[in-house]
Amino acid sequence: MSARTLNDSWFADRPRPVLLGLGAIVIAFALGVVAVGKPEMGLAALAALGLVVAVLLRPVVGGLILVGAVPILSGVAPGVPVAHFRISELLIGVVGITVLASARRTDTVPWSSLDWLLLAYGVGWAVFGALDGITLSQHLSPTDWGTVFGQLQFFLIYRAVRTSLRTPAERRTAVAVLLVATAPVALLALLQQLHVGPVVSFLNALTGGVSGPAATAGTATRATGPFNNWAVLAGYLLPALLVLCALTLSGQIGRHKKAAWAIGVIAFTGLLLTAELSAILFLCIGVVVLASQYGHGRRALRFAGVAVVVGVLVASPFLASRLNHEFSSTAGSSRHAGVPQTLDFRWYVWTTQYVPAIESRPLTGYGAQLPASIQWRYPESQYVAYLMEGGFPVLLLFAGLGLVMVKRSREAARSNDPFERALGRAVAFTVIAMLVMNLIWPFLSNAGLPQVLWCLLAIAVPRLDNRGAVAAPPAARATLVPIGGAT
Repeated sequence: MSARTLNDSWFADRPRPVLLGLGAIVIAFALGVVAVGKPEMGLAALAALGLVVAVLLRPVVGGLILVGAVPILSGVAPGVPVAHFRISELLIGVVGITVLASARRTDTVPWSSLDWLLLAYGVGWAVFGALDGITLSQHLSPTDWGTVFGQLQFFLIYRAVRTSLRTPAERRTAVAVLLVATAPVALLALLQQLHVGPVVSFLNALTGGVSGPAATAGTATRATGPFNNWAVLAGYLLPALLVLCALTLSGQIGRHKKAAWAIGVIAFTGLLLTAELSAILFLCIGVVVLASQYGHGRRALRFAGVAVVVGVLVASPFLASRLNHEFSSTAGSSRHAGVPQTLDFRWYVWTTQYVPAIESRPLTGYGAQLPASIQWRYPESQYVAYLMEGGFPVLLLFAGLGLVMVKRSREAARSNDPFERALGRAVAFTVIAMLVMNLIWPFLSNAGLPQVLWCLLAIAVPRLDNRGAVAAPPAARATLVPIGGAT
């Protein structure tokens, strides 16, 4: 393939003077009109324009923004800074549509079963949400409409990342950006738990405060970082830690081993501070599975043990409180001592509130607004959320999508390239962990985990064309690994 196909931008083969001239006149007029009435909207539009131009000039910029910035910003509350909108969804819309609409035919990535099912899943969620809103006479707010169309953002992320990151070097750079970004996120969580300066008030203003049981008390007993729930932070950190572990075990970190270990310890400490036991458990299992796949067994477990000790020393006060809360008995409670309190509570809420509601509308669900019979407004399970949103049709759509996610990620795990194989193995385990963890919390329809996972799938899943399929020569391969080079 020629260098032109890989490196040229959208402007390379289009009539730039006429296009730019007409576009500048129209955009300048539109910005002037908007800025007169709402200056903040004018500034937002100007920033969006600059972003569009940057992505048109260098599509890889769009891919790196989607991978590095969007997962972190997905926790920012709607209305910051643009009313009724999440900044992460605006970035996905602006960057994703720009990348996909401007891609030349030679740069587009052929569609696979994963692409089609992801689109069908997003469209199905939106259709049932809209139909329920009409048939149940719901008065949907702008936030509710964001929920109705929210799952389509993952299709945009997936396709835009696959289209904009065109070479193995660009995809490896994107993985490095994703891993480096986890360090400040985990540090924020640590500072939050230590109540350093204005960190807590800043995060509450940014995310809208903690959602869930702690919202009533007004305090967060578990770290949330730049998100509004500890489970979201745990979902964000889990796949990144698994990828970092796989790359380390496969020897793909190279000369940046100290930096990788520092990022890993910081991110692992952040995960422990969430006290999200399901994510912590699957991380431990994932490390053992990956170590056995690479034949590192004892050595890997020894280094992992050091990381566990350091993390536990930092997070032990919070973990002890969490475990005591889960397994302590309450006077008059019929709960068995070995059953965690949260699982017992979930079972009670499902059987007394959600199951009767689902039985009333099993084929259509209720859309973006829950019925009045639901007192606890959090489904506490991704699969219960699907049944409430669109009934069994939406659940079946996700079942098909989940199966293909497992299949395609396992194909990536069999790649001939060691970097891609390590990434594929980490992603395959993340997908399986996500499918199990969804039983007790809606990880895939919230912030954090889905943004990271779809970016990783977009990078790891093998392409059906030949771009980037041929491994780089040994002499050049080190330059293609921005996080240290192959060893």
